[in-house]
Order: sequence, then C-alpha cells, then structure tokens
Amino acid sequence: MNRLAAIAVCVLAVCPIFAQERAGSDQPAIEKIIENWNRGWQTKNANLAAQDYSNDADWTNAFGMKRKGQAEIEKLLTEVFSLQFVMAGESKPVEQSIKFVRPDVAFAVTRVERVGQRTPTGEVLAPRQTSHLRLFVKSGASWKIVSHLISDARDPERRDH
Repeated sequence: MNRLAAIAVCVLAVCPIFAQERAGSDQPAIEKIIENWNRGWQTKNANLAAQDYSNDADWTNAFGMKRKGQAEIEKLLTEVFSLQFVMAGESKPVEQSIKFVRPDVAFAVTRVERVGQRTPTGEVLAPRQTSHLRLFVKSGASWKIVSHLISDARDPERRDH
C-alpha cells in the first residue's frame, strides 16, 4: 500500500470517530431543536415548530404533503394547527437517536406515539406510530434542519387512517 493510500485509509477510519466525539458538545443543540418542534406542536405555535429549518429545507409529512423552506413549512403548520381534528390528542416521543456523520452533519431519528387524533368526521384514530427522520447541517455556530421526513407506521389491514 502506498503512503497516500495508507493516509486515506487512516483518515476515513478516524473521521467518523471525530464526528462522534463532537456529539458531546453539539448533541444538546440538536435535541433542543427537536424539542422546539415538539413544544411547537403542543402549544400550536407554528413559528416555534418551524424556526430551526433552513431557508431551503425539504419537508414531507406522513400524508405526503411537501414544503420547501422555513417560510413555507411555517405557513403549512399554521394551517395544520388550526384544524381541531388534527390537533386532538397527544404526541409523546418514545425513542430517539442522533448520529453525527461529520462534525457539521447529523442525522436524527425520533419515534413518536400519537394518541387521540381524530379523522375529519370526528372519529378517534387508533394510536399512530410516526418516525421523524431529520438531517441537520451546522453552519457557523448554529444547526439547521435541511431535510425532515415524517413517516407513519400503518397496519395494512386497516384502511381508516
């Protein structure tokens, strides 16, 4: 193995270790952003829920609605938060992991259980299990969400949600 290849192998092996070491200092900032989203939902505060998205963030919810950028995400959340049937019930995070793939890039997966949500006709939905997949990028001293995909685990035998 030539010297350049040996250096490349060492760098590739060590970079993920350095990225994980950054988790100690940057993980609380990522957790705070996720908490802003959760509190925004609890309080129906679209500004709080959307404040940590980048201006060109990609966002897709569990029903396939897509938005681009912080302003459009906030606009949609304002509409969603005004729908009583959607906002009925409670959401509770049940599992979360954050992985730093580079010092300035992190990936978070949050599983959430939602109980008591209703259909537009007022029927109570079965408990929903959603997953939030977020990609974060650090620019300067701040982290921003650049991509957020919300998926919904559904029972294939049930067609009512």
